[in-house]
Order: sequence, then C-alpha cells, then structure tokens
Amino acid sequence: MQTEKRNNKGQEKITVRNGIFNTLVLRFSGLRDVSWMKEKIIPLMKSEEGMPVKSSRFATVLRFHHPVDGDSFFYKEFHNRGLKDVLKNLFGLTRGKRAFRAGHLLLQHGFLTPEPVLYGVQKWFFFVRRNFLITRAVQGDRTYQYLKHHYHLPLPGELLEEKRALLSAAGREIGRLHKAGICHGDLRVGNIILNGRGASARFCFIDNERTSSSRTLSEKKRLKNLVQLNMVRLPHITVTDRLRFLTAYLQENPELMPHKKEFMKQIVLLTKKRQQAP
Repeated sequence: MQTEKRNNKGQEKITVRNGIFNTLVLRFSGLRDVSWMKEKIIPLMKSEEGMPVKSSRFATVLRFHHPVDGDSFFYKEFHNRGLKDVLKNLFGLTRGKRAFRAGHLLLQHGFLTPEPVLYGVQKWFFFVRRNFLITRAVQGDRTYQYLKHHYHLPLPGELLEEKRALLSAAGREIGRLHKAGICHGDLRVGNIILNGRGASARFCFIDNERTSSSRTLSEKKRLKNLVQLNMVRLPHITVTDRLRFLTAYLQENPELMPHKKEFMKQIVLLTKKRQQAP
C-alpha cells in the first residue's frame, strides 16, 4: 500500500507498506520530479543497481543515472556507527535526514553542495533498519587529490601564481561560510569538491550531515573547521600558503583582525595538539 502527503514545509512524503510492520518512507522537497526514482530505491538498497563508489565503512555509496537524460545521482546509505546513531534514529534524527536539511541550508545561503533530492528510511516496527540520501552529482575533484596531483614541485611561475590565487579563493569561501554562521561538521579538504582553477575556482561542500548554523558562530566552531583544514600535509602547501589562506579568511571576517596574531597562534597550537593525539 502506498500513500502520499505534503507537510507545511513543502516536503512531500511517500509511505510504502509491505506487510503490517515493514515500512519504507521517502521524503523530498517537491521541487523536482522524482517519480522515476521511486522505482530505483529497492534495487539500490539491494545493490542491484548503480556503480559502487569508494566510501567509509559507515556508508555505502552508489552512482546511478536518469534513464532518459543520463544525469548522475548518488545514493548514500548510512550505517550506524554506535549506540548514539541508533538512539538518534529512534527520535527521527537519521543521518540521511540531517544531511538533507544541511544540504538545503547551504544552498539557501548561496553555497555549493550536491543538491539533496530525497531521503528515506526503512522501518521494522518503530526501528530504523536503513536510512539513506540521494543527491545530484557534481563536477570536480576532491580538493586534496587536486592539490596533490596538480601541483608538482618545483612549480613553474604560472602554476605558483595559480596555486596562490586558489588558496586565497578558498580562504575567502570558508570565511564567507563562517560569516554566514555555518560550521561544517567535518571540513577536511577531502570533503570539498573543487571545480575550476586559481581565482575562478568554485568550492562544493560534501558530507554535510553534521553541518549546522547559528546566528553567530562560536570561536570553538571556527577553530574546529580551520584546524581540520590546516591538518593537510603536502610539501607544496607551505607556511606562507597557510598564512595566505588565513589572511583571505580574515578579510571576510574583519572583526577578528584586531586579534589576528592570537587567532593564528591558536590554530597552530590546536593543529599540533591534534597531530600528536594517539
């Protein structure tokens, strides 16, 4: 049996019951036609459709395509990492739901992220057995891989200037993110998709399930994100490059300028502490 509803947030809900206790619930924004996608959910859950994509052990990711226009999408199923996830699922705070909301939050504030199309859960009685998210695919490379493979030492003058412009652009974008009161849950360079070069590069944030927003971003959250980025270790990312990134970041957050030296010192100390952690 299948039922459809729309809530006061403009989201549509499809409930499919297979027997009395086995339920599949899909939620989507209603802004995009997902009728063709509904038929793919069960095959994707069974891994009978889609191409596997490398991911952590706490997720299964498959890439699949629209049957007519060929557009690419990702199906990401989240696996429980412990009791905390199980308890959150009981209260409806699944990782898929959180990632869906965070993705739309970023888009509403003008940041790039793979468009969240729908999220869903499969329940047995009241227990969430599986939860997942579907997003539209984006073009580009993970920033870490791009930096590692594109800039080989020694760098010719043209590539050196391009790298500097890229890092300044990255600093401004992260500065803009924090200025908007948004903290990314895991802002490693591997969670930023890069499209373009130098000053024209565009940055797309992925793995957003723990991304949150507040009216004013706390210093703790700022430092958390900046230390996560500063953890990158590549020989062609120099101390000067890191300063260039932070200078661009501070230009977007001028209220921090009077405390610039202390702020940078905190980032360095927290980075060293994290590197030395067992």
